[in-house]
Amino acid sequence: MLGRWLRRISGDWRWSLIALGGVLVLVGYLLPMFPGRIASAVTRFSDGSELVNAFPVLISEQHFAQAKSPAGADLLGVEVVTEPVSGLAASGYGWLAAVLGSNDLRRHASFVLCLGLPALAALVLLVAVGAARNLASPLSGWVPAAAQLGALSLLGICLAWAHQSDFSNDLLAATAGVLTPGVGFWVSLVGSAAILVGAVLLRDTTHKQLTTWWALVLAVGMTAWLFTRVRPYPFLEIWRFVSDGILVTLRIVATSFGLILLVSLVGGLGRISRNPIIYGLSSLYVELIRGIPLLVQLLFIWYALPQVFDMLGELLLRLPSLEQQGQALIDLRLNPFTAAVLGLTICYGAYGSEIFRAGISSIHSGQMEAARSLGMSYVQAMRHIVLPQAVRVILPPVGNEFVALLKDSSLVSVLAVSDLTRRGREYMARTFLSFDTWIMVALCYLVLTLFSSRVVEYIESKTAFE
Repeated sequence: MLGRWLRRISGDWRWSLIALGGVLVLVGYLLPMFPGRIASAVTRFSDGSELVNAFPVLISEQHFAQAKSPAGADLLGVEVVTEPVSGLAASGYGWLAAVLGSNDLRRHASFVLCLGLPALAALVLLVAVGAARNLASPLSGWVPAAAQLGALSLLGICLAWAHQSDFSNDLLAATAGVLTPGVGFWVSLVGSAAILVGAVLLRDTTHKQLTTWWALVLAVGMTAWLFTRVRPYPFLEIWRFVSDGILVTLRIVATSFGLILLVSLVGGLGRISRNPIIYGLSSLYVELIRGIPLLVQLLFIWYALPQVFDMLGELLLRLPSLEQQGQALIDLRLNPFTAAVLGLTICYGAYGSEIFRAGISSIHSGQMEAARSLGMSYVQAMRHIVLPQAVRVILPPVGNEFVALLKDSSLVSVLAVSDLTRRGREYMARTFLSFDTWIMVALCYLVLTLFSSRVVEYIESKTAFE
């Protein structure tokens, strides 16, 4: 079996280089990779205080501890205690086993990802090459994947070593060479480079690009992550402060978008209705709402709508047998989350109504006439014939509306909603770190919007038709 596999890859030396690189990565993980580690550290400050941290498996958050000095104190120095790691425990597989078996896997998840990705990528590529009957096709489709996996493997191995010193040059210098990588590190690094070089040289065998726009999402996300590791104060502290705001933002966007689709469908059908009342009401809604800025609508819902409830309630109190309903209206108050969802739904529902109207109108009228001639009712024809065809036309602009909704959701911070933007404002008001705070907030929004754009693009490619 091994001989047959070798014969398969011998036809093209570039695939042989990729296969050799995969073997080197897997072999390198068997050799000593990180033969030393930091067991504990003592951080001393000018006010006489000191911080002692012990690390059972892998150093973590020591860089953050020494970067954030107590108020009015300066960092005097850091003393570290190192110990050797010998035998199989020093290999890449040994380090992965030790961290995976620790009680604090969540804290070391990035190390596991960085160290485990190269070995997994090498194994996948070797299986793909060995399972192929010929190297021209279908393996040409693996060329972009091989290039991306090779680049990620190089980066992952280097970042795994950076974890040994917690991304701190001061800690690395204090270890006196104990953290110098072993031979396994260099063998794996050479193997990853061989995979990348082989894939780049094979780019003429495929019509696909070696990199996609997904790489931009990864690059922005990794930039934000590196900020939290290289400069943990204030970026790690900012991330911990605003991370719950990201969940609130996503919850608002997901809830609003579901309601927006429903409102848009009803509004779009109303805009093509032959009933003058339905058409008039739908058109009035679209024209009025699209003419008012979203921020003004949110402020109206939060501040002015309660007064509208009060006036209606007082009117009902004057009518017999409606006192209870009137008092309920007077007592009615929206919470910030509901007000935010209502404002976004009303505003984006108006824009979505025009998108649905245009999509439905783009379907030839003969489709409806043919469906009606087969005995279908108007609702059945719309549900089974027209709308399924219109969805493909509607999908791209609806996807763009979702991305815009994700960005415009930052406006709900004026309603006291603890979303990502408001959490950033709260941290800035507390620390006055304007530049650092808004850089991290901007990167968070950028990751979310870029990821959403790529998902929309993928869905469009799967639903495209001639």
